Amino acid sequence: MKLVMKTGRKIAIEVTAIEIENKGFDYIWDKIRTQYPKKKFDVHSISTNNKNEDIIFVELTSKGK
Repeated sequence: MKLVMKTGRKIAIEVTAIEIENKGFDYIWDKIRTQYPKKKFDVHSISTNNKNEDIIFVELTSKGK
């Protein structure tokens, strides 16, 4: 899991299919939500990389103040 982009309104996290396979989706998701709780962030999108489907991007947006 790697932070790819962080702005005031948007966060993009890269996760590989291998990480999900080895650790499980719930483990990865719990790590994301521990760092970026749902009280403060909405899920904007979950998508794969156009060039490599083994890379998954999770984009979160800030709910604001």
